Amino acid sequence: MDKRELTLKIENSFSNVKAIVIGDIMVDEYITGRVRRISPEAPVPVLDFKERSLQAGGASNVAHNMQSLGARVSVVGTAARDTNGEWLREHFAGLQIGTEGIFAEGTRPTTTKARYATKGQQLLRVDNEDARGITEETQQKILDYLGKNIKDCNVVVLSDYCKGVFEDENFVKAIIRLCSDNGVLVGIDSKSKDIGAFKGADFVKPNNLELEAAVNIRIEDEESLDMAGRKYLEMSGAKALIVTRGSKGISLFTPDKERVDFPARDVQVYDVCGAGDTVISTVGMGMACDMELADSIRLANLAAGVVISRVGTVAVGRDELIRSVNEG
Repeated sequence: MDKRELTLKIENSFSNVKAIVIGDIMVDEYITGRVRRISPEAPVPVLDFKERSLQAGGASNVAHNMQSLGARVSVVGTAARDTNGEWLREHFAGLQIGTEGIFAEGTRPTTTKARYATKGQQLLRVDNEDARGITEETQQKILDYLGKNIKDCNVVVLSDYCKGVFEDENFVKAIIRLCSDNGVLVGIDSKSKDIGAFKGADFVKPNNLELEAAVNIRIEDEESLDMAGRKYLEMSGAKALIVTRGSKGISLFTPDKERVDFPARDVQVYDVCGAGDTVISTVGMGMACDMELADSIRLANLAAGVVISRVGTVAVGRDELIRSVNEG
C-alpha cells in the first residue's frame, strides 16, 4: 500500500475493529524524586519523594494501544480487588475498554512493577506478583467469556509475560481452537519457551532474545537468525513468525518463503519499554482490517518508532500514526 491507502485504512477501518486481549495484566508504577545524599544507615541513595504515577502495562498496554488506534477492546485476565487492581478497572472504564473479563483469584495480587527513579535514571525496581499458573476455575471463566463474545470479535491477542495466565499449554490450545473455529484472527506475543502450544496461530511475535531462548540458538549473524527463525516456526506451528530486533527492525518468517526484513525507522531512542506491545497491537489491527501482513508490519515499525522516542509506557494514537506514515 502507498501512503494514501495506508492513511485511509487507518482513518476508515481501524474504528471498526473489535478486539479481545487476553493475558498477564500489569500495572507499571513510577515513583520519582531527587537524590541529594547517601543514607547513613546503608550505602544507598535517599530518594526525596516527588510524585507517584501509574500506567497500564503488559497485556493492559496491548489493550490500551489497540484502543488508542481506534478499536473497541475488551481485556481479559486476572487482577485483584486491591488498590492497583481497582485503579486498572477505573482506568479502563475511562478509556471505554471492557473489563468484564478481568477476574480476581484468591490471594493473587495485581501484578505490579514499581520503579524508583531520579532524573530519568532508574534506581530500583520492586515487583509484586504471583507467577504461578492460574487455576482451572479461572481458565474456564476466561474460556466462557471468550465463547460468549467471540462472534462479535475480529482479532484476539494473547499477551504472555510468563506471569501465570498461559502456563497451561492446553489452555492456550483451547483459546486458539476457539478462535479458529469461529474464523477469528489470533496473534501471540509470548516470552515462553513452551511454543508448541501455538499451532494454528496466525502470527507469533517474540523479540530476538525470546527467539534465542525458545529454540536454544544464539543469534550472531544472518545465518543463525535464519536457523533460529525456521526452527521456531516449525516448532510452534504458527502460520507466521514476526521477530522484533530492536534497531535492526523486524523480520518476517513464513513457511516455504525467504525471510523478509523491515528496517527500523531512524529515530532518537529514549525508552524501548512497551515497543513490543505496540508492534503486536498494530499488526493485529492491520490484519483485522484485511491488510497484507507485510503492510501491517511496516505500519507497526512506524508505530514502534513513535513509542521509543518517548519515555515510559505509552500508546500510539491514530493521528500520530497517520502523521508518521506521511513523514515516513
